[in-house]
Amino acid sequence: MRLAWLFLVLAIATEVVGLTVMKAAMASGAYTGHAIMYASIALSYVLLARAVKTIPVGVAYAIWEGSGVALITLVSVFVFDHVLTGREMLGLSMAVAGILLVNAGKSDDEETAAEAMA
Repeated sequence: MRLAWLFLVLAIATEVVGLTVMKAAMASGAYTGHAIMYASIALSYVLLARAVKTIPVGVAYAIWEGSGVALITLVSVFVFDHVLTGREMLGLSMAVAGILLVNAGKSDDEETAAEAMA
């Protein structure tokens, strides 16, 4: 189970790298940046596929996508000097809350399954 979570964390990290490089590659037009972007995003999907062998796909996808959006937003603020509007901050807060709720629901499901087996 821990290995699946590691794959999910790595999938999130490679997605963030790919999308960050995408922004930089679009500004410079360098083909190397595009190659790194495509490779990173492809690797992200491969790692996500490995994670969903153990983690339920709905949970893994929600965490992967929501975390990716939150982290990419932080990168755009701190690296690319994007200024967040109030609506963007509200939306980001709702996404994080959703991730936490999905993960909490998964924990409840695991406890119920463990009690049923006992």
